[in-house]
Formats: sequence, C-alpha cells, structure tokens
Amino acid sequence: MQPQMTDAIATLEDILVREQALLLAGRARETADLVKDKVAALQVFDEVVLKPDGNALAGEDRKRVEAIIAIAKENAVHFTSVRNGIRGALGRIESLTDGAYVGAYSAGGGRTAFPKAAGSYVNKV
Repeated sequence: MQPQMTDAIATLEDILVREQALLLAGRARETADLVKDKVAALQVFDEVVLKPDGNALAGEDRKRVEAIIAIAKENAVHFTSVRNGIRGALGRIESLTDGAYVGAYSAGGGRTAFPKAAGSYVNKV
C-alpha cells in the first residue's frame, strides 16, 4: 500500500467520523467547521485513491474506502434529518403567530393579525 494512499484514506476517514460524532451529539452547527478540511481531504482522496492509473484498491484499502462511503452515506442521512427538524421547528414557530394579534386595528375596527402587521394600521380609540 502506498503511504500517500494510506494518508488520504485515514484523513478522510477521520474527518467523516468526527462529523458523524458531532451530528449524533446534536452539534450539527459545528460540522461547518469541518467543511474546509473535508473538501481538502476529498481532493487529495480523489487524486490519490481514485485516479485511473491501474493501481486498483485491494484488500484492506478497499474495505476502508467502502467504510468511508458507508459513513458518508450515514452522515448524509443525519444531515437530512437535521434539515427536516429545523424546517419543522420553523413551521411550529411560524404557526405560533398565526392566531396572535398586534394590538392594532383596521379602519373598520377589526383586530390586525400578527402576520399581516405591516404598518399603516389605525389604533382603536
């Protein structure tokens, strides 16, 4: 096994494992700090491991690359879950204001709903 190949696999593997640990710990925001390192590791990984020069991955290298692919797929599922959770939370927050009023009234004396409060309303006297 080439040392360059071993380093590329190990680096990417380490970053993906750290990313997964952060996601599982509910610290998805901190995964953004790994993006720069992850992109750099992927570039090296592509250059060293995936170049078509006849050096096919064999044995232990192939298993490690397959493990990296599996971790990356799991992390993608975790990211999707986080995104869906954030969307759900935002939807719940938005729905909290649906029945709320701003304490202002329309020209006809009706209360102004919070989502429609955009100024130019008349206070009830």
